[in-house]
Amino acid sequence: MVTLKQIKLNPEFEKLPLKKMFVISFVVSIITVLIGVIAQITLPPEIPLFYGLPQTSEQLAPSILIILPSLLSLSITVINAVLSIKTNDNYLKKVFAFSSIAITTLAIITTYKIIFLVS
Repeated sequence: MVTLKQIKLNPEFEKLPLKKMFVISFVVSIITVLIGVIAQITLPPEIPLFYGLPQTSEQLAPSILIILPSLLSLSITVINAVLSIKTNDNYLKKVFAFSSIAITTLAIITTYKIIFLVS
């Protein structure tokens, strides 16, 4: 079995603090996107995605947009990882890592709640 230490990583990635948190956030977001794509089998054509809008048809979105929260969390995780590499402040590096985990968690909750509510 191949471990992370055996794989030669980019030197920039080696400078990334709390690497495991970023990797976990990235992998979980990818898995949630895949589950959203697979859930297309059971989802109706429109789902209530935009809860902040009034309870009308404005809340509804095409069911393929169930992957939107996870894609946003994935992009924020990548941006936070790049910012964490570029900054020198240890406190900011930790803030970026923990915010990535928090945003990924909220995206997972949103996605699964909608899937289980509608299907």
